[in-house]
Amino acid sequence: MALFKKKSDQPVEPPINLHAVADIDAERAQREIAARQTEAGFPTKDLLYDAVVRRAEKVLLDYSRDAVAVQYQIDGLWHNVAPRDRATGDALLAMLKLLCGLRADERRARQDGKFLIEHQQTKVKYVGTLTAQGVKTGERVVLELAPKKAKPFKTLTDLGMREPMQEKLLSYTRDPGLLLISSPPANGFTTTWNVTLKSTDRMLRDFVGIEDEAKKETEVENINMTYFNGAAGETPDALIPKLLLKLPDCFVLPDLCNAATANKLSELASHPREPRLVIAGVRAKDAVEALLRVLLLKASAKDFAQAVRAVLSVRLVRKLNDTCKQTFQPPPQLLQRLGIPPDRVKVLYKEWTPPPPLPPEEEKKKKKKVIPPHICPLCEQEGPWCHGIGYRDRTGIFELLEINDQLREALVKTPKLEVLRQIARAAGHRGLQEEGIVLVAKGTTSLTELQRVLK
Repeated sequence: MALFKKKSDQPVEPPINLHAVADIDAERAQREIAARQTEAGFPTKDLLYDAVVRRAEKVLLDYSRDAVAVQYQIDGLWHNVAPRDRATGDALLAMLKLLCGLRADERRARQDGKFLIEHQQTKVKYVGTLTAQGVKTGERVVLELAPKKAKPFKTLTDLGMREPMQEKLLSYTRDPGLLLISSPPANGFTTTWNVTLKSTDRMLRDFVGIEDEAKKETEVENINMTYFNGAAGETPDALIPKLLLKLPDCFVLPDLCNAATANKLSELASHPREPRLVIAGVRAKDAVEALLRVLLLKASAKDFAQAVRAVLSVRLVRKLNDTCKQTFQPPPQLLQRLGIPPDRVKVLYKEWTPPPPLPPEEEKKKKKKVIPPHICPLCEQEGPWCHGIGYRDRTGIFELLEINDQLREALVKTPKLEVLRQIARAAGHRGLQEEGIVLVAKGTTSLTELQRVLK
């Protein structure tokens, strides 16, 4: 459906411009001319403008024989939007492929390319990445949309971490020992990793890092990175002896990927004469699981238990849109189950839900401005819009597990998930669930969203 119409009901192209991305000006101009000749400018811009306005990070186009199913990924969650007919879908895909310098008639082989979106009104530019691949039902296309100049997160406060936790975390970056940072995939690892490193005293100590050249995570000033080729069978442990010749104070490694590396870094972190700070990344659901992930590499449990000092774990949760979130009176049983004192919280918040439909007679009598179905009335009046989702943007839920002697002993003797969790709870550790309930009590997110994230 067209977003813009003149008074004569003739559609008007949305206010965005599409550009090719190429090193040579002549090639860029050739791609743009070829794309314009498809005469699919309106449906293509209509789709991309709608995706940008709704803050979609990705657009999924699933081609079948008669139609094209469309989904937007917004704040990490997929949402169905209006499908396109097959003819429209073919036309807009042909235009985008030509804009990316790809073959428009190739519908089976994988193709990748980039293009640029420029918003005429805000002047914001977005980099679009197209990935097309033939599948059994037809073709599947993913468009990734990222602002060309995204506003960076600068501090741990920007990420949503509480100040007391920040102070504890930073204390573990000042002293020797192994600090793990973990999250599940697509849950804020890269941002948390980089901001944590930026919070260290890199100007006073020598930091060196090791990364797979195909999986670069670190973009932090004053950290000298060395790369290995994981696809060719290289591993980071082979680089450690060479880096030690530089006498670094700190090692950083965003992916603790094999036992030899884990063992060498554990030895460096707990060296009797010259212990070093080691910050390493692990993909895990929570802090306790991160410990076991290292042991599953077949690393030395004794060396690892002696070296590890703390584990920081993060999950991303959607934030309720302040414009339209709704209050409700929680029953005492719910507050008790959540561990919230009844005298501390009077109301909780939930996402906006539309009122029940009026009877047909009353609906006819009502005269009001027609609002697109994906915009809730409160957001339409006041903004910012949530586009009917009830949520806008995300924040982090953080847990910081501090390793005590009981956990070290259990890592060596009884490395089981529930055993480690019981020991952590007995020591007063607040897990992701407890930290998330704090956000629910503050009205930052909803209980249903927290349950979705931690299910």
